[in-house]
Amino acid sequence: MRENNQTPNAGSRSYLAYGTLIFSGLAITILALFAIAKDTANTMTIFNIVLPVFASWVGTILAFYFGRENFESANQQVRELVQRLTPEERAKANVISIMRSLLDTVYFEIPAGKSDQDIKLQELRDKFGGKISRLPIVDAEKTPKYMIHDSSIDKYKAAGGQLEDTLEKFIATQKEAGYEYGLNKGFIVVSEQATLAAAKRKMDEIPSCQDIYITKDGSPDEPLTGWISNLRLAKYLEA
Repeated sequence: MRENNQTPNAGSRSYLAYGTLIFSGLAITILALFAIAKDTANTMTIFNIVLPVFASWVGTILAFYFGRENFESANQQVRELVQRLTPEERAKANVISIMRSLLDTVYFEIPAGKSDQDIKLQELRDKFGGKISRLPIVDAEKTPKYMIHDSSIDKYKAAGGQLEDTLEKFIATQKEAGYEYGLNKGFIVVSEQATLAAAKRKMDEIPSCQDIYITKDGSPDEPLTGWISNLRLAKYLEA
């Protein structure tokens, strides 16, 4: 069965088009009869003045509504084309096409003049909640330092850790237990020009890594542009 791609407003636009044409035809007919009845000598003059006005009005309305319909139809075709892409074709896309911008991300910034030993674990824990389960940690220059998941803090507490402990102690204790959250451990860094395929390959080389950070040229010393979680990447590639 052929799929109906007509937009929800297509029917109303058709009614509007027909209504506009019928109304214009009636208006011109009524005007013609009125002009002939009142002043036959100036009939052509009246028509020459009024007819272009009606024509412009009708043309403007039809162009606006049908032009908009064509635009929506083109957008729908593009969306359908993207949905038909294979995972291999999707993987060729640029990382910034699906990344979550830092501006749209809940993250923790270590203030200027402070370090890991000045940050309490409670400050990080307060950032979690709702749909927030991963927390990028950056310094005052927005360069990436860690990626911490809420489950990591929960495991730390279950092992006897306290929320009053410092970030420095948390990182050191977790490292002793075999868990690391820094560069090429908890996250990788790629450039804004990298493809999703290249980023995925780099992430897959590190078994414990589940997050991709993006900076302008791929340097960990640059401000963070955005990030992609392994879940977000998998969802896009398998859609």
